[in-house]
Amino acid sequence: MAQKQRNLKTYRQFQQDIQRFTAQVARWQARCDKAAQARDMDAARQYEQDVKDLTDILDAIERGDWTLAFNLAYQLDTLVADRIPARLYNFIAKENGYC
Repeated sequence: MAQKQRNLKTYRQFQQDIQRFTAQVARWQARCDKAAQARDMDAARQYEQDVKDLTDILDAIERGDWTLAFNLAYQLDTLVADRIPARLYNFIAKENGYC
């Protein structure tokens, strides 16, 4: 826990990046809703899965589970992974020894 707190203190924009990521998840949810309203169920289902995946990553980040967050993010399609702010993604990668 002390390591987690120390790392977050050195990453001053962490909360800002979490807010940006949360906003991206909300935008993706809006796309899901729009696709469902247009009765494009294939797109709606894909957006719904993407929102679930992004939310799982966000939850892992908020718990400080960097390994799970990285593993989940690594499995995403590039278009979806790009919803994660680059600085936040790089921080997660660094916490897992990849940077």
